[in-house]
Amino acid sequence: MSIRAHSLPASAIQMEIRKPRALSLQSMLMPFAPASPADFAKVIAGCEELRRLGFQVADATPPSAEGYFAGPVDGRRNDFLSELERDDVDGLVAVRGGYGSNYILDNLEVRRPELPKVILGYSDLTSLQIYLWKRYAWVTLYGPMLAAGFEAGAGAAGGYDKQSLLAALGKTNSGWGMKLEGETLVPGEAEGRLLGGCMTLVETTLGTPWELDTRDSMWCWRTEG
Repeated sequence: MSIRAHSLPASAIQMEIRKPRALSLQSMLMPFAPASPADFAKVIAGCEELRRLGFQVADATPPSAEGYFAGPVDGRRNDFLSELERDDVDGLVAVRGGYGSNYILDNLEVRRPELPKVILGYSDLTSLQIYLWKRYAWVTLYGPMLAAGFEAGAGAAGGYDKQSLLAALGKTNSGWGMKLEGETLVPGEAEGRLLGGCMTLVETTLGTPWELDTRDSMWCWRTEG
């Protein structure tokens, strides 16, 4: 894979940050699969959970798996771009992570970068999310996927936190917080832009044109997933 260095801005900090429109009940969400395939029953269960939360879920034809990938690289890239352009779609929710998101970055040109949409996913989606941040200054959301979180349900083992998810997707009138489980090494307060993702994939950006610029930011990561 190769990405032309001159096609990427030096830093998203130098650009106007582009946030997607907040979602509301009845917003339309579209499944997309930029990485590995998923068990179809889990995908269906994840879609039903989104509907229980009050969202609409667009019908999507599952791609034919190609080995460890959800489909051919051109197909995965084109599906992602065409779904972004649909005016009836308010956000895209990944089917699962796994491996393969980095392959679709070659020749990935968003045609309407001024109109960002919610992009929800984690794990291997880190590659795509970093690219969208670096290239277009898009704010994306590191959160549950159809077959990796939503299918298990809110509050369940391997599931997701409903309160923080809905706040991140739709709260606009004020900030929100959540309790984090962990050991405090150095107490105090800090503020800044929150960047991060899956540690392994963040590390792969080092020394490349899409390396994260963490100046004036707080870095948050997962060591796995």
